[in-house]
Amino acid sequence: MVRHAALKNIYETEKTIGTGGFAKVKLARHLLTGEKVAIKIMDKDCLGDDLPRVKMELEALKNLSHHHICKLYQVIETETHFFLIMEYCSGGELFDHIVQCKRLSEMESRSFFRQILAAVAYLHSKGYVHRDIKPENVLLDKDQSVKLIDFGLCAKPCPAINAYLETACGSPTYAAPELIKGDKYLGEGIDVWSMGVMLYALLCGCLPFESEKIDVLYKHIVSGHYQTPEHLSEGSRKILRDMLETDPTKRITIRELLSHPWVQLGYNEPVSFASLSQELRLDNNCVNTMAAHFHMSAEEMWRHLTVEQYGSHAATYQLLLSRKKQGLPLRLGQYTSRTPRSRLQSMRRTGGNRGNVDTKGTYVMLPTSQTQTAQNDKENGGKQMQPPDVTPAKILRKRPRSPQRDSCASPAPKKMATTDKQHGSGTKLQIPKRSNGSEPNTPNNRTSSPSSRLLNSIERKFQHVRRVLTPKRRSTESAQPVLLSAKNMSNISTTSSNSPDQVREELIKALNNRGIECVCKGYSVRGKLQAAGGKVCKLSFELEVCLIPTSANSCGSVVGIRRKRLKGDAWSYKRVCEDILNMADLK
Repeated sequence: MVRHAALKNIYETEKTIGTGGFAKVKLARHLLTGEKVAIKIMDKDCLGDDLPRVKMELEALKNLSHHHICKLYQVIETETHFFLIMEYCSGGELFDHIVQCKRLSEMESRSFFRQILAAVAYLHSKGYVHRDIKPENVLLDKDQSVKLIDFGLCAKPCPAINAYLETACGSPTYAAPELIKGDKYLGEGIDVWSMGVMLYALLCGCLPFESEKIDVLYKHIVSGHYQTPEHLSEGSRKILRDMLETDPTKRITIRELLSHPWVQLGYNEPVSFASLSQELRLDNNCVNTMAAHFHMSAEEMWRHLTVEQYGSHAATYQLLLSRKKQGLPLRLGQYTSRTPRSRLQSMRRTGGNRGNVDTKGTYVMLPTSQTQTAQNDKENGGKQMQPPDVTPAKILRKRPRSPQRDSCASPAPKKMATTDKQHGSGTKLQIPKRSNGSEPNTPNNRTSSPSSRLLNSIERKFQHVRRVLTPKRRSTESAQPVLLSAKNMSNISTTSSNSPDQVREELIKALNNRGIECVCKGYSVRGKLQAAGGKVCKLSFELEVCLIPTSANSCGSVVGIRRKRLKGDAWSYKRVCEDILNMADLK
């Protein structure tokens, strides 16, 4: 697996939770706070002409702070990659919620729409337009609150938001007629159209304009004709007509939508788009926690945070604020994975005084006896952790196995100037010096002291235990389907079967009958649908057989299927999943 040195010692990456044209999104854990984050990883070589769009996305995210826009915590740029550390939204995509419910009630649709409208109105008030609004770009957090994401196609019209744009972009099924015609357009108008298509999807569970052939799809969009299901109320039909108006000069505006009668129904007030999130607010508890950990005064810590925007310390501070909001204790420490290897490694660590280490804007390598090793996950394959800068890497290695090696060891490292590539500023990395009497304590002859022999014995035993335990951990992987908790019930389909193995076999059989290439790993079945010619992946997704508890107080469970779209068109994914579940006869 690919490893990214820029993330080491700061984040522990876990599974891939999304892929795009030139980006991959990883679920990760921030080691100091233990909080989960999403890391958007972009390869510069793959960006090509899209590099300016990434710059615009970064600019937008840094200038936007709203409770319904996904928060940016940290930006790391290396010679080869961009890493955007973002707020993790455990509720998944709004699109998956639509798939789960078939279609949403008018009341639930209105609740989601008001939140999306608030985010878009705020975005426009800051001079930006999104240009890619769709249910796949709206996430839900653990409280089912909306978070708008993916600003890769956003624009900031000059000199103002009412200036015309020319670049045709976005998703075809959500594209406004003026975009398809190649006309100049107002960014606000195409955002309103896309929101209209999304509202239709919420209320109806399908798109207003659909076709496998792109030219036919465009004809439908330009005509503006769509079906209105009987279950839609007159108010719903009216707001959809207002938003899906083919003439952009007659289309309803964002300002008018804020106070639209349908939007206010049940709330009796217009939508407020004022931000409830402050860009950087002082919280004494969080600042004091960080100051104590990094051995500096609270005033110095706060000054550092106000200067270091979107750096590692700023991310730590924002995640501490998140913990406080959740009512969790404020503490900083090295969170590690719970594998047997990591537990053994923790046994090797010894205490030490870190008070003389300057940690500001740096990644500190402790003396050899305190050095930690990388977590053994999919991204970090159990190799020795290194600091972001490679200079000290050769100095701070494993404890020498024999006394003879001590005689030719490198001298104790002194204070070295390094460059923090992540924040673009020079920092000092201080390594604690050994006392003058520490080196002679190790004999240069072949006679080992009792303490040295004891250390060597412990080292050999540790290596033996590590070799014994490692295969066991691998052999038990995916031996049983995952038992879900009540918090993990999104994107789940229940089955009438009580045999996970039978459900897995039925899924594989249905995928093969549908002509979809599939790979099975444990109880996860990954499907891949190739485009015509077989050279391009049109759609990839994962179906995981899992166990669902029947009730909180019961030990019983039923077999379910957890769905996850990895790549490709969301509505094609919806149709394929429905076909597979019907063919497998598991509903």
